[in-house]
Amino acid sequence: MKNTILEVYGPIEIPHNGDKKGSYKRISRALAKEFWEHEEAQPLAQKQGCYIFSLRVGRGFTPWYVGKAGKTFEQESFTDHKIGHYNEVLWDGKKGTPVMFFIAQPGNRNKVSARILNEMETHLIQSAVYKNPDLCNIKNTKNLPKWGIAGVVRGGKGRQTVVSSSFKKMMGI
Repeated sequence: MKNTILEVYGPIEIPHNGDKKGSYKRISRALAKEFWEHEEAQPLAQKQGCYIFSLRVGRGFTPWYVGKAGKTFEQESFTDHKIGHYNEVLWDGKKGTPVMFFIAQPGNRNKVSARILNEMETHLIQSAVYKNPDLCNIKNTKNLPKWGIAGVVRGGKGRQTVVSSSFKKMMGI
């Protein structure tokens, strides 16, 4: 069985109105359109895959919305409904710079099967909700695992030990 290997692209900063402090930020439809003029974003516009709206604070990122694009990223990642979710996070005064990550096929390949998209979206939402329990979309998170392994999976914050790092490497996690 051949695996589909996807790649992560980003973070790509999303143009927005407002200040850096988070007291007033807004992503308009026009600014969302401007996003696709970024040199980094242009090659992704016609691809399918998953995308994650996040806020960058310092060197870290907090995921706020995970979505999938079965058509194209350009058609689906900045619809009015999605911009509404993004702006809700920004209007709540959350600090940080809005950015977008994308997971898609590398090179000239654009399509991802619907089955893979669904599985990937579910996995990413479940992972993101552990990082941010206030994630905007929480579909398929009712029966999340109630266990974790420190330094490996759902283990909370803290430095990874040599043992947990070796274990992750051995297991391919």
